[in-house]
Amino acid sequence: MTVECQEFRQELGEWRRGHLAPDRARALERHLSGCPECRQWEQEDRAVGRLLSERLPRYSAAADLRRQIRRAAAGQPPHSSWWAAASAALATAMLMVMLFLGDFIPVRPRQAPPDPLQPLVRAVLSEHTRNLLWGEPRPETVPAALPRLMEETRIELARVFMGDDEVRLVGVQPVVLENRWGLALFYRDPADHTITYLLLPGQGVSVPDRNRVRVDGFRPMLSRVDGFSVFIWKHGGLACFLISDLVSENDLARFREYFRRIRSGTELVPTG
Repeated sequence: MTVECQEFRQELGEWRRGHLAPDRARALERHLSGCPECRQWEQEDRAVGRLLSERLPRYSAAADLRRQIRRAAAGQPPHSSWWAAASAALATAMLMVMLFLGDFIPVRPRQAPPDPLQPLVRAVLSEHTRNLLWGEPRPETVPAALPRLMEETRIELARVFMGDDEVRLVGVQPVVLENRWGLALFYRDPADHTITYLLLPGQGVSVPDRNRVRVDGFRPMLSRVDGFSVFIWKHGGLACFLISDLVSENDLARFREYFRRIRSGTELVPTG
């Protein structure tokens, strides 16, 4: 992957929304027309977006919404000329007060996003979904590929859980999410569920204390997003994510067991 490819993929969302400058947009379009890998990546990204939009929950309006609107409208004051004049005068007075007080009332600082972890979780889910759509199990390539990919991504693991009778490692690949190089390991169970284990540099990533669950001696955060279950935790300097579509109560018990096996069977290279 070239530097130009990385820049294109980072700016893909802005390009689709038409937020890039014309010169930059034309440069990205030229790159897209001449780069088969980025064309394939862009098509896959669109398909992932469609799949996620289909999985998003839909909510119906309340059955009596129309009646509530009519009732509220019926309670509004008549739009007579004197009412319009009074309303205009009141609005003008309120505006003058706000402008006057604006010099004396300190502006509250903008609050931080409610969940800074959410964009990274969304990117992780997109990578998991991409593998569901186009990933092919290739367990025979893992032993040879893993050392090279650990060197490429600088995600150094002293020990990796290769699998057992319940879940086995079937693929590995590098990823770039939110400008972080990471390593993705893909597992399959006998029921053909895919479990993605994704490791990223953890600098600046904080895992909240809410929604923690205890699995043996570990306390990962458990999140449920768009029909997927996600375990999130820190391991040394890494931010770790384990994703699957195991969401029911019975399936979650199995997912917790998969977490225990994969987490216990993975160790970082000691530092210092």
